[in-house]
Amino acid sequence: MFKKIPLFFILASLLLSCQSDETFEKAVDPLEGGRNFIENLLQGDVKKAHFYMIADPENEAHFKQLSDNYFSLDKEGRQQLRQASIQINEVSAIDTSTTIINYQTSNEPSARKIKVVQTPEGWKVDLKYSYGPNL
Repeated sequence: MFKKIPLFFILASLLLSCQSDETFEKAVDPLEGGRNFIENLLQGDVKKAHFYMIADPENEAHFKQLSDNYFSLDKEGRQQLRQASIQINEVSAIDTSTTIINYQTSNEPSARKIKVVQTPEGWKVDLKYSYGPNL
């Protein structure tokens, strides 16, 4: 019986360690926030990419479309995205808490822009700017 008790504690501690909440480091500047979002989205790590996005209903809808697009690709298409590099073309500070990043990836010929906003949880991407009606 005593041999089973240490085994129980080992298994219980392994189970608890696997169930711990993932925490990600908050972005300390706009470039880091934008880059983390883009990079994780390209890698297919939607959970981590989501962390670097402002969570509101409109952004959630845009994000769902982006992640659905990613996972609708075949294995080769996702592999091409994971291997893509990010080129930052321009970083424009609108004010002390808002920055626009103009970037492109090696697998897309056209540039894109994202808005990164400072929040209490760090710098986060606002997808409404990139995919909203203003563009």
